[in-house]
Amino acid sequence: MERINQTLAQMMNRKEVREAYESIRRRTLEHPGIIAFLRAHPELDESAIEIGFTKLSEYAEQMDGKKLVEEHAVIPGHQPVLYVDLGQVAIRYEETVKHRQARRQKEMDRKFKSLFLPEEVREASFDSFDWSDDARKIALREAMRFVSGMKTGQKVNGLYLHGSFGVGKTYLLAAIANELKVADIETILVHAPGFVSEAKRKIRTDSFDSFLTSFQHVPVLLIDDIGAEAISPWVRDELFGIILQYRMMHRLPTLYSSNFSGEELETHFSIDGSPQNKMKAQRLMQRISTTTTQIELKGENRRR
Repeated sequence: MERINQTLAQMMNRKEVREAYESIRRRTLEHPGIIAFLRAHPELDESAIEIGFTKLSEYAEQMDGKKLVEEHAVIPGHQPVLYVDLGQVAIRYEETVKHRQARRQKEMDRKFKSLFLPEEVREASFDSFDWSDDARKIALREAMRFVSGMKTGQKVNGLYLHGSFGVGKTYLLAAIANELKVADIETILVHAPGFVSEAKRKIRTDSFDSFLTSFQHVPVLLIDDIGAEAISPWVRDELFGIILQYRMMHRLPTLYSSNFSGEELETHFSIDGSPQNKMKAQRLMQRISTTTTQIELKGENRRR
């Protein structure tokens, strides 16, 4: 009696397995993607379909899953593609458009580092820049000229944007950085006061040299609000001086924004106005003025 029960149980199990297989097979062969694939390859006979059924089933399962959660894919960010190889069904995985775009965006974002500035600077663009007066048109034109020159591998001067508070100097620098990242040109946009504070903190550690080197070597350096930092001989000579001297010697463009004109910034760098400080301020300003085009931005405060 026990043997009969075992035999009946085995038969039931085989029946359940067969029914489950037939259900999976039916769903798989009714999948729109499978139907389209088989129509495109009439050379696949029943034998080839049977041999390749696991690949057909994998395709159907993955395509349905990816419509819900892309991370459930066999290879996250990739989708299955069926093809015929030597008369048999084959499957490979290709990166999805969505994943490719996201990866590309991450790659571009890594090209644009913004330090000590609000995150929204990453949204700045030339299209959104207000060029409603002649001075702003000139600024935008020069910014676009700079970007164009960088994209074509030219050695171009940087820009020195100056004007009153809130007229869009930082925004234009950020827009330049955003344009350059699309061309895979690495930039650092740094707020001068935060940069100086961080440098003072780094000088007490072993990481100061690498910190300094990153600003010396980056293809395009953008210094926002220069002149607003707490100035000292060390900041002027050992921080700005060393970085800008290296960049000038290697013809690496540096762009600036400031509330000060060039003459006013030189006064700021002269600290107490002593002959020695005046001479060092003039030396630093020469590095800035000979490597930039100075542009004044005018207008009302847009941050109010």
